[in-house]
Amino acid sequence: MADACREKISAWWNLKRSGANAGLLRDRFLQVAVKDKKNHPKAREALFEAMRQSLVQSKGAYTAAYQRQESTFKDIESKGFFRTIGRMVIGLGGENVIETGLTLNHTYGTPMIPGTALKGLAAHYCNQTWGAADEKFRVGGDYHQAIFGTTEDSGHIIFYDAWITPDSLEGSLQPDVMTPHHGEYYSDKRGQIPPTDFDCPNPVPFLSVVGIFHIAVSCDVPGPEGQKWANLAFEMLSDALREWGIGGKTNAGYGRLICIGSGINIGISRPLTVDEALPITQIDGMNLEDLARDSPKLLAEKWDRIEDQSLKIAMLKEIKRIYQNIGWWDDPPAKSSKKAISQYKSWEEKH
Repeated sequence: MADACREKISAWWNLKRSGANAGLLRDRFLQVAVKDKKNHPKAREALFEAMRQSLVQSKGAYTAAYQRQESTFKDIESKGFFRTIGRMVIGLGGENVIETGLTLNHTYGTPMIPGTALKGLAAHYCNQTWGAADEKFRVGGDYHQAIFGTTEDSGHIIFYDAWITPDSLEGSLQPDVMTPHHGEYYSDKRGQIPPTDFDCPNPVPFLSVVGIFHIAVSCDVPGPEGQKWANLAFEMLSDALREWGIGGKTNAGYGRLICIGSGINIGISRPLTVDEALPITQIDGMNLEDLARDSPKLLAEKWDRIEDQSLKIAMLKEIKRIYQNIGWWDDPPAKSSKKAISQYKSWEEKH
């Protein structure tokens, strides 16, 4: 039976080599079995490329669905557009035929962030960060229970699935790789095999995501009081996405998103353009961290042109985090970085 299915799949690949649903391609159209060590890497590479190309074909239908989804959010105030800073991968440990998972919209095969993941991130951030300052935000506290609920009650804040915007759909699936060096050490349940410098690296390809996502929350309590709680939850979630990130490999910098347009803070209902909001994902092919290192003057100039104060503050926090991580904030190594960081510090002191 399995061989007959593979014959049909191989025939489909020979004829089409494309599809319109990346999730369906991933789950049903791998040409060879995983145990076929010789041919599996090449088949996986072809599958990844087909998944990436499928987003072009699905854009029309997805755009119509996205617009319907947006129409249901027209009365929700606590919402915003969030752009990935670098890469994001959600569902990396999900079970599938290519060893590495990725959460996709089941119907359209497009990248998404499940509402359950957003709620879980916000709940953990609330407990660990906001709870450190006020015990009511800790697990079991009054505010934490009101927002996130308990095992008996779901809480009063609704976290919606975040869909990727159609304009950022094409190219949102990017080839990526991780390279575990100590496979035997990690899989040794008895704890008898140590990691050594002689272990062989094992490159594992996977797909990660870049793009702009529309994130929204609401409160099931009507009126101004409910809106206050929704705004509070949205602020908390925004902080968590910017500071902690969501999904897998957050310790390696994956999963961070920053709000570039919000009904609360900015009063718009679309993503800002590159010139309006600073190119957070890429500028001239460079991501934000590369730009901070290699072109600090250009980054400072673009940051200085941001007119919205809340966005400017949020971007400065991220830029400062990058420079602190590489040790430049207090000790910039060159004239251009010294001038740029001095500009940030001067503005920060005044505001």
